[in-house]
Amino acid sequence: MWRDCDFHDVRGTKVILVPHCALNQNARVAGAAERAAAVTELILGLLERGIGVIQMPCPELQILGLDRAHVKIRRELEKAAGRTECRRLAGELVRQIEEYRKCGVRILGILGKNGSPTCGVEQTWFDGIAPGTGVFIEELRAELRNRDLPISVVGIRDDDPAGALATVDLWLSALARP
Repeated sequence: MWRDCDFHDVRGTKVILVPHCALNQNARVAGAAERAAAVTELILGLLERGIGVIQMPCPELQILGLDRAHVKIRRELEKAAGRTECRRLAGELVRQIEEYRKCGVRILGILGKNGSPTCGVEQTWFDGIAPGTGVFIEELRAELRNRDLPISVVGIRDDDPAGALATVDLWLSALARP
């Protein structure tokens, strides 16, 4: 599967996927932004470790717009049109992952956003935080399974960047093992 893409430069060949709002809190639903701009500690921690950052799309923003606080987000995304768009976005993202992998770039993992109706991994939102997975992460995992891409998906929270970086460090140490 791997091919020589003739990279004769200093790229680190490691990337991680992060939720859109980790880099852009302005995309969050009204009242949910926890930072002025980004989860700085997480993003700087990734860059300091030599890891490239892929910003996942924000299906909520693309499907429902920025002013969506008045909408039952989870219910809208579970409708056929929402699922279809989440599936389409997941397919595009997985095609990027495949292209990176073809050229020897290692995908360390995917960080979702716990508590999100869209990007939650261990926790989602059903009129409050509840156990479960967000709609986009469900579709992304399905697409990864369909293409036989075993990539770890872990949920993070904006108020725990140290926990997210600890997970990343585990992924890095797994790469170092023979």
